[in-house]
Amino acid sequence: MSATSLGLKNMDGIEFAARFSYITNFLRFCGPEEASTQFLEYIKNKKNSEEIKESLKRFEGLYPYLSAIAEKHNKNFYDYDVVEAYWIGNKLLDSFEDDDLKIIIKKLMQRGLPKSIGTKLIKNLPSGFAPHHNFNVFYVGVGRTTGSVETTLQNMDNCRTSWGYVIEVQCNSLIVKTQSLKKIKNKFYLDEEQTKTAVYLKEMLPEIKNGDVVVLHWGFAPIILEEKQVENLKKYTNLVLDVMNNINSQKNFIF
Repeated sequence: MSATSLGLKNMDGIEFAARFSYITNFLRFCGPEEASTQFLEYIKNKKNSEEIKESLKRFEGLYPYLSAIAEKHNKNFYDYDVVEAYWIGNKLLDSFEDDDLKIIIKKLMQRGLPKSIGTKLIKNLPSGFAPHHNFNVFYVGVGRTTGSVETTLQNMDNCRTSWGYVIEVQCNSLIVKTQSLKKIKNKFYLDEEQTKTAVYLKEMLPEIKNGDVVVLHWGFAPIILEEKQVENLKKYTNLVLDVMNNINSQKNFIF
């Protein structure tokens, strides 16, 4: 996939990863303290790529997934399609099996996920998941690897990779039509046609306009999506939610 598929010029996998990880580092949820500043500089001038790669490796929950997807397909963890697979979803996820996901969870345990939680997650892991960001949010549990936020429904909604249709562009924010995560009778679902406000940076989205579809991650919009990416994000989000709801119906999950 080319850089222009995002409606942005000169995009590469390093920048793609930096855009998504910017907000969680800025909020001090994960990664080295200096990373958000490094990421903005890279987006502006595309310099110091090796420094950015090293910073990305230090994101506690991110690198186990990117490295696993890369190794599975003989790629680099910073390749565009590898990063896209984790954050948005694409065909690179489809070859993963249960044992591959268990290995990722073991790697997360080495980077902060409590052993008691990781062991139970591995033991109860059902078939059907893929190593998408929303698997980490819902099954592993938002905040569990770093301990930086509580594992609550609201934080799941904030952290999950979601999509929003821009209906108004303001100075430093966007009004978007999107979804809210809800849970009724132990079932997750997305409540559609919700209006939310998302923060954005002009350095990242200088030409944002009404009608664009953006990713939302912790109330921040880092990229514009093309139609195929919206389809993939919906596909892998629904995959994760379907498996989660099946687990919850059996009343054997950790939440």
